[in-house]
Amino acid sequence: MKICFASLRKKINYTDVLEYGMDVFYECFRHYKDNNKEHEFTYYNFAWGSKGAERDINALKHADIVVFPAVQEFIYFADAMHPRDVEKSQAEIRKTYEYLNGKDIILLTQDRGVNEEMVMQYTFEEQVKPKSFQTIDEMDFTMCLQGLKYHYIKNYFRFPVEKKTDFVYWGSDKSKTAGGVKSNDERLEIIKSISKNEEVSSTIIGRWPKSIRIERKWVPLKETLGYLDQSYSTLCFNWIDQTAVTGRYHEAMACDVFPFVWKDYDTNDILITDEWQRCFTKDELYDKIKDIKKSDYRMIVAKTDFLKRLPSEKDYYKEFETVFNKCLKS
Repeated sequence: MKICFASLRKKINYTDVLEYGMDVFYECFRHYKDNNKEHEFTYYNFAWGSKGAERDINALKHADIVVFPAVQEFIYFADAMHPRDVEKSQAEIRKTYEYLNGKDIILLTQDRGVNEEMVMQYTFEEQVKPKSFQTIDEMDFTMCLQGLKYHYIKNYFRFPVEKKTDFVYWGSDKSKTAGGVKSNDERLEIIKSISKNEEVSSTIIGRWPKSIRIERKWVPLKETLGYLDQSYSTLCFNWIDQTAVTGRYHEAMACDVFPFVWKDYDTNDILITDEWQRCFTKDELYDKIKDIKKSDYRMIVAKTDFLKRLPSEKDYYKEFETVFNKCLKS
C-alpha cells in the first residue's frame, strides 16, 4: 500500500525524542516503516531529520492511506489562538481537501478533545468525504502509549540536582473545547490557586492566561526536564474522559516527581498505585505535598508498582505494529 504520513498543519522536521509533543507516535511509525518494507511510505509536511519537510500535494494525491498525527488540534478551535493564525493554517488545509476525499484516513491522537467528530467538523469543515476513517488513540496501548516517554526520559542524560520546588506543572489551559464551548475542566482554577499560594513553591510551564505567572511558555519536553528534576510533586488532570490517563504521569515518574491525581482521573486505576494519590481539594493537595517532602516512601512504592507493569520500549513498538496492521486490514 501507499501510505502517506501527513502533518497537515505545522511543518515537522523530526529530529529526536523529547523534542516534539507526538514523539511517541513518530517513533512508533518510524519503527513500523523500517519493519514493513512491503509498503511504500511518503510524507506530506513531515520529514525524518532536520530539514526536508514539504507540502508535497502529490504525496496525498497518490496515497491509498493518509495517516494524520493531530498535534493539539483542538486549540485551533477553542478560542486559544488569534483568528488570523487559525485562518492562515486552515487555508493550507483547505488545499488538501480534494486529495483527502475517497482516502482511508487514520487519525493518531493523544488528546481527549481530538477525535473523528472534531476533525471532520472543524479541521475538515465537513468538506472531506473519506473512504474510511479510523482512529489510533494513545489509550489503545498498555498503560497508554505515553509509557514510551518514561523510557525516553530515563535514557536522556542529565546531571543530578537537589529537589527544591514543591510543585511543578507543564501543560495548557483546557477550559474550552472545539467551538469555544466550556469544558468544565478544573485545572485552570487549580493551577491559578497553586501559583498564587505563597506557602507552596511552584513552577508553571506552558500555555496559560496572563492571570497565571509562568516560568516558561511552551517548550520541548527536553527543556522542561530540569524543572521536573528539581520538583517534588505534580497533579494529573484529564478532561472529557476520566477513564483515560495522560503522559504527565509517566513523565513525572521518570523524574521522581510524585504524581498526584485530581479527583476521578484514571478511574480504572490503570496507572495509580494507591487511592492516597487522589486529591479532591486544594487543601488536601497541600497537606499531601508536605507528606511526600518528609519521606520518599510513597514515591518508592508508587514507582516500584509502576515499573512492574510498564511495557518495554520494544514491546510498545510491537503493540503499535499490531494496532496499525489491524487498521490496514479493516
